Amino acid sequence: MIAIPLCSSADAAAQRVHLPRHIAAPSNAASSGQTMAASQTMGLTISLPIRNKQELQTLLQQQQNPSSPQYHKYLTPAEFTARFGPTQADYDKLIAYVKAQGMTVTRTHTTRMVLNVTAPVSSVNKTFAVTMRQYQHPTENRTFFAPNIEPTVDASEPIVDVHGLTNYELPHNYLVKASHAAQSYTTGSGTGGSFLGSDMRAAYASGVTLDGTGQSVGLVELGPYNISDVQNYFSTIGQPLDVPIFNVLLGVDGICSGLPSTGGCDDGEEVIDMEQAISMAPHLSALIVYVTNGPDTDAQTAFAQAAEDDAAKQISLSFGWGGTPETEPGYEQVFMELLAQGQNVFVSSGDSGAAVGTVGYPGNSTYITAVGGTDLTTTGPGGAWSSESGWVGSGGGWNPASAIPSYQTPVINAQNQGSTQYRNIPDVSMEANTDNYYCANGSCQTGIGGTSLSAPRWAGFLALANEQSNGIPIGSLNPQVYAIGQTSNYTNLFHDITTGNDFNSSSPDMFSAVAGYDLVTGWGTPNGQATLNVIGPASTSSPNFTLTASANSIPLTAGESGSTTITVTPTNGFTGAVTLTAKVIGGSYGPAGVTATLGQSSITTSGSTTLDVATTSATPGGNLLVVVTGSAQGITQTAYITLALPDFGLTMTPTTLYLNQKDYTTATVTAAPENGFTGKVKFAYNGSLPTGVDAGFLPNTKSDTATLALLAGPMALTGVNNPVAISATSGSLTQQYSSAALEVSAALGKWGAGTPVDLTSAYNAYAAFSDGTTFTTQGGLGGYAYSANQLSTARVLNGVQFNFGKANTENGVAGAGQTIALPKGKFSTLQLLATGIDGNQTNQALTVTYTDGTTQSFTQSFSDWYSPSSNLGEGEAIASQHRNEENGTEDTRQFNLYGYAFLLNSSKEVQSVTLPNNSDVIVLAATLVSPDLGTQVNLASAFNATGIYTDGSTFSASGGIDGGGAAYSANLLGDQTGSRSFIANGIAYTIAAANQPNVVYGAGSAIALPSGKYDQIRILGTGVQGDQTAQTVTITYTDGTQSKKTLSRTLTQSFSDWYTPAHYQNESEVYAMAYRDYNDGSQDDDTFNLYQYILPLDGSKTVQSIELPNNRDVIALAMTLVKSGFRPWQNGAGQGGW
Repeated sequence: MIAIPLCSSADAAAQRVHLPRHIAAPSNAASSGQTMAASQTMGLTISLPIRNKQELQTLLQQQQNPSSPQYHKYLTPAEFTARFGPTQADYDKLIAYVKAQGMTVTRTHTTRMVLNVTAPVSSVNKTFAVTMRQYQHPTENRTFFAPNIEPTVDASEPIVDVHGLTNYELPHNYLVKASHAAQSYTTGSGTGGSFLGSDMRAAYASGVTLDGTGQSVGLVELGPYNISDVQNYFSTIGQPLDVPIFNVLLGVDGICSGLPSTGGCDDGEEVIDMEQAISMAPHLSALIVYVTNGPDTDAQTAFAQAAEDDAAKQISLSFGWGGTPETEPGYEQVFMELLAQGQNVFVSSGDSGAAVGTVGYPGNSTYITAVGGTDLTTTGPGGAWSSESGWVGSGGGWNPASAIPSYQTPVINAQNQGSTQYRNIPDVSMEANTDNYYCANGSCQTGIGGTSLSAPRWAGFLALANEQSNGIPIGSLNPQVYAIGQTSNYTNLFHDITTGNDFNSSSPDMFSAVAGYDLVTGWGTPNGQATLNVIGPASTSSPNFTLTASANSIPLTAGESGSTTITVTPTNGFTGAVTLTAKVIGGSYGPAGVTATLGQSSITTSGSTTLDVATTSATPGGNLLVVVTGSAQGITQTAYITLALPDFGLTMTPTTLYLNQKDYTTATVTAAPENGFTGKVKFAYNGSLPTGVDAGFLPNTKSDTATLALLAGPMALTGVNNPVAISATSGSLTQQYSSAALEVSAALGKWGAGTPVDLTSAYNAYAAFSDGTTFTTQGGLGGYAYSANQLSTARVLNGVQFNFGKANTENGVAGAGQTIALPKGKFSTLQLLATGIDGNQTNQALTVTYTDGTTQSFTQSFSDWYSPSSNLGEGEAIASQHRNEENGTEDTRQFNLYGYAFLLNSSKEVQSVTLPNNSDVIVLAATLVSPDLGTQVNLASAFNATGIYTDGSTFSASGGIDGGGAAYSANLLGDQTGSRSFIANGIAYTIAAANQPNVVYGAGSAIALPSGKYDQIRILGTGVQGDQTAQTVTITYTDGTQSKKTLSRTLTQSFSDWYTPAHYQNESEVYAMAYRDYNDGSQDDDTFNLYQYILPLDGSKTVQSIELPNNRDVIALAMTLVKSGFRPWQNGAGQGGW
């Protein structure tokens, strides 16, 4: 860092220096932003500068130079800290300084390079001479925080970098998922020829007997995961899971709640990394998962902890972000420490192809191994390597802020188009095409890829090499690989990939795979034992020693102590002192109350000592890891000891629950004992539920297995991917399970209202077949069809009757602009059960003709039957567990049929309906009905903001729906020229016209309600500027009472931000819009949502008024009062208990 005096005084205390990268809000963000509350807490990771940096860089070179006495002589963390770490005095000085500034130290580190703190915004502002503000992100649908100007720090303080002052750029993973149509697998062992992790081992380590014994792999993960997904992966492919998995929770609880489809936890990256690393080295002694990204921790904290633990000699990261070595000095220091200790870091190179001058971090660091991607072909399932080409998504290129390392300079040439000045990536590669099988988020599928898979695969492969090298860590892989690549033996040791490219729109002619090094696959992929013999040569004659434990697992209960004997045994004439250390993995982030103590710190040549371990009542259940290391003469041997404390895990069968209105469904929940657990658990449902659905456990007493029962009323809210969340408690142990989903469909039977339309004469498509039927002649819907077994013969959706045509015949109507006669009569709605196929069929025209010759036109979008788009006026009708294929088999993915309701002129008699002229719109049933659509609330006098504009309109930067210059699109909502009425979940709403006051936010004023007794008030609205949680809505009744915070009448509601659905209780999506409008006439082309909130009322009282939360960021567009006609079970609509 360069000290830049910011005042005229020569006093060093008056000097301040800038941090090493741009942190202030970018100029294209909102011009002012909102000042963050002074009391709001922030988390920071502060880096201190290392000492003797030049000496350290020289040492790193010597450690990889075979002619140097320091070759493969690695440091322990204590040795590194003594030579290069910040001094204890500097660490103490910084700790005293941040405390004096009002910050709280949350974690210290033994290497003294990192300090984790939390601080109120007021303290951050003072310490860094900034004003922290919150802004609307200019390119993403979220807000971010950042300082208003570039932060500075007191030049006298030992600070080299600070993370946590902005979240403008978030880390992103390098997973790529294939579209269903793109999947064409041929040579893997998985479903449809997809690759398993074991196929990678067979291809890249064919005939290798090494399996990772005695080694550990470290994974740095930026989110939690469910271990059940890893277990499902190995169980579904019929392979054992023999690797013990240990979590280091870095300021996070490690709980993965919900599903990504509902805005919950997405553990795809985490568990896929684990599946791939384990598959390459199936008998690792430990897989250590560093789970970070907490309030005051990040990936740097995880790498720093991995360096302190010094257990995993191969570490993988499948995330990346913007930055360079110059702007990330804290990370660079930690990477240098890892290399000095013989720990190699693998980083995914990216999944967007060539990046000419724009390679992100950490991929552009010279201290990591960047792993690119290939497209692999094997000789068959479980077969050897056959051929390989460069994968088009493989990240390759350079960044002009990262200098080329010396080992790379000789290999850059005109053929590979690399940079002669800057660090080129990737270094090596492995398979990354979207042809892999995986389990994540509660289900198992095919079609995943990306360099996210390549990096952990290489980490597993290096574990095999370190196993073979037997105590002499390989350390930095790059110098060895680049040296190998320049020998005549290169093509015998690596698969040199010479076909394929990573072209993209930004780089249409760079780069291509060529002979030797290239910027698509680096040096290519490993060639099994031949590669291992060179990078990790075995020595059967050199002096060495073994380090063993008499018991590799110590069973304990919390509060108990135990011991094992550690023995050093010489081999091949070894003599000398072996230094011993014992560590509980995770350090200060490790399990509470665990200590590990050795009877002696060294053993000369041979002998034994005792390892004593102790726990306290605060020690959690499960498997905990103690690592004992013996070091001597450049040799490091490790013994892994598991502390096995009683615990239990939760399983649920099935993980997707299908529930019909007016019905129930069940699932079995089991507490699976671990490590001798014998207790009983108390199960509880602790998630949100759709309105009209209730949940409970049978029996409702402590047991090890219980039945989760879900019941739906006749008007329960239909929908897909509703998260299911349960918990179980036994004493101090609590486990949660949330990798399950609830799908609510229309009721079965013929008890509904309305006049079904006879579509027999219009049928022109074979839309549904009985399961197991072959229909290659009829063709179905492009070779597929609904399951008639799943549809049944009749359904009742929200009380409306729908009848289906006979199975295995023409029973669907494909749109062709045809006119269908309607039963004579006057009705308020025409309702359809229909779908789109081959994608979302947008803006389709329907016309209803009345007997007086007048017509009424409608425009409706129809979601694809596989991918619900949350179109306006569309709701879930049936979630089918599979569709049928023309050869008689089943496509076991979920497919959907949707409900549509069109508001008619009930004073006129209908004659016919004309369907869209689009064969990709399929109608299966139609009904005319005049249901109770609710009593709408007139909000005209209450509107206090304009939140809907026609596209291209300009308005105030402080206007719009969010008070920040953004609004809903009238072109999408259909209210460009006047109000728009539509039906959502059986209830009518009216949205006011655009470009005038048309939304209302809470301002402490009461809004008059139509007098009457109602069971619900439904609000069409959203939160803005983030989720607005625990907001109070007040209902006043004519007798003067108010509904406030009672069990059955609580009107405390959370409102999701319009960009990020959180799926709060009583909340459901009504419309997912493809963009929003900005005040300058431009658009933000991401998805923004409109929600429905169903709040219960006291149906025995007459309503008078409603008062919205006194919060500018809670918005309502429309309201309707409803007489529901039924009473949900005991606790009210979807309150989740019995």
